[in-house]
Amino acid sequence: MSPAPNSAEFQLSPSFYYLSARLVLAALVAVLIILLPILFWVKLIGLLCVGLAVWYLAVDYRSQSPEKLILLDAKEDRWCLKSATETVELILTPTQFVTRHLVILYFKLPEGGQIVRVVPRDSLSAAQHRLLRMVLIGRAFK
Repeated sequence: MSPAPNSAEFQLSPSFYYLSARLVLAALVAVLIILLPILFWVKLIGLLCVGLAVWYLAVDYRSQSPEKLILLDAKEDRWCLKSATETVELILTPTQFVTRHLVILYFKLPEGGQIVRVVPRDSLSAAQHRLLRMVLIGRAFK
């Protein structure tokens, strides 16, 4: 395996896989509400809430803009997240979730907050997703 680069740039786009998983979860909740032995009006309110959540998920997905995730310095785990409106400096935490199809990144803000980015396979090109996995796995061995 080739060594991971010290700097890289990743173009994150909205993930249809992530949206699909959230919609399937909402459908399962709706089925459970229908099957529960509760009053009709309570079921109706529950289904209305699920419907509003699905509407919010669809609107949120359509309004997402691509982001750039930039590895500034691999040795110090310094990253930068650029969206259409702002740029944030981040520090990668020691624990990440990395599989062939999914990467979950945990970042610390310099002010003390936390940002989590879920990166499914379809939000990056295959080469970029592989490079991101290489960078994350390579840092475990340094």
